[in-house]
Amino acid sequence: MTNHHIIAADQRLSQSLLWEIQRRYFLRNGMKAWQNDEVPHDISSNPVMARAYAQVVSGFLRDLNETDQRLEPIYIVELGAGSGRLAYHFLHQFFPRHQQSSLADWPIKYIMTDFVPEIVDFWQNHERFRPWIEAGVLDFALFDVLERRPLHLRHANITLDPNQIRQPLILIANYFFDSIPQDSFVIEEGQLCQNLLTLISSQPEPDLDDPAIWERLALAYEAIPLAEPPYEDDEYNQILAWYEAVLPEMLVPGETEAAVSFPNIGLDCIKYWRGAPNNPFLLLTADRGITLPDSLIGQEPPLPNLHGSFSLMVNYHAIGQYAELTGGQALYPAQYQDNLQVAAYVWGQGNGRFDKLNAGRYTRQAFADAIGNAGPDDFFALRQALEPHLDTLTLPQLLSYLRLNVWDADIFRDCFPALLTQTLAADSIWYEDIDLVLRQVWRQYLPLSEADNMADLIQQLRDVME
Repeated sequence: MTNHHIIAADQRLSQSLLWEIQRRYFLRNGMKAWQNDEVPHDISSNPVMARAYAQVVSGFLRDLNETDQRLEPIYIVELGAGSGRLAYHFLHQFFPRHQQSSLADWPIKYIMTDFVPEIVDFWQNHERFRPWIEAGVLDFALFDVLERRPLHLRHANITLDPNQIRQPLILIANYFFDSIPQDSFVIEEGQLCQNLLTLISSQPEPDLDDPAIWERLALAYEAIPLAEPPYEDDEYNQILAWYEAVLPEMLVPGETEAAVSFPNIGLDCIKYWRGAPNNPFLLLTADRGITLPDSLIGQEPPLPNLHGSFSLMVNYHAIGQYAELTGGQALYPAQYQDNLQVAAYVWGQGNGRFDKLNAGRYTRQAFADAIGNAGPDDFFALRQALEPHLDTLTLPQLLSYLRLNVWDADIFRDCFPALLTQTLAADSIWYEDIDLVLRQVWRQYLPLSEADNMADLIQQLRDVME
């Protein structure tokens, strides 16, 4: 920049002014962030993802059932539920099956959270959530990851404090860890250094709410050798010490450094929600990120990926290291996930047979089946491959594609032109199958605004069949 103004200098990334800009964006825009398609969410909030999570949660419950302790109720807390669509799909995928299972007598309550009051109000007043609220399986609460206070459940009018409850807890955090503060380190010539961030703009920035601020900002990192461990938490420092010892040995010829993002605030959040250390605890999460230490080699210091708000890659490997250091297990698919990292972390030590050595077998198997075999990343890859060719698919192929994607409304929207053309030419013998798909798409679709045209698209197809 020819003319530049230092907006904030030499800050740890987790303490950077970037995060205040991020918070103001969501407080200012509320639900419009998703209604206007500024913040992406379909890759992490679709029916395939919800079905996979429902299977893993069911496996976790089967493991709990073997402990001879019928603890209840069990809470599923979704952090940063955003558009609300993952929750809505999960309600449809999980609860009907749970109610028909041998564990149906265990009350399960799903809690949607966000730090923006307008967003929580939107969910609470949405007519499509009303049946689940009335059934007593859905509630809402404010939660701020920077404050980490107990939840006040709006409908139950009770406080949920992870340090006081004695029942297992399940945490869902999709596209969450990438949008909250984290730190940045770099290993240079075998030494761990902290990346300090300076924000520079082409002008003074008195208004952090200005949407155009990103057009003017530049980020400059400076690596500062660490004189002492950076965190009070011993496990965090142990993970960084491991990187400092191991990553230099992994450098390929020509590489002199490795950048390490570190999810310190994310780990603080996990530690908070784990509550009592002997409580079984399951974390399900999906995001852009890395699970293998090899992926840190050659990485540059983190730069925001802009989409209205911004996001950073998540170091899931560090979260896995933390799980192992604290008696938990990290679950990743056997294959490389190219588009989206989906992971599970499970703790259960000290609770009957649900311990690290023996239990979690149903959880592990469910994860392998639901995430490792034709899981969300595989379906997204298939979707990307088919999108340019939807107009070449036959009617049976289009219907099969929608069934395979669990009647995903976004994919239905993509398929609509081809589906309309095929329905116009179809024999009436296909009408029953088409109508079934239309009913399933609409049943589990969550409209986000009055301008939504999904009902009109469905009606157009029904008009063709009349």
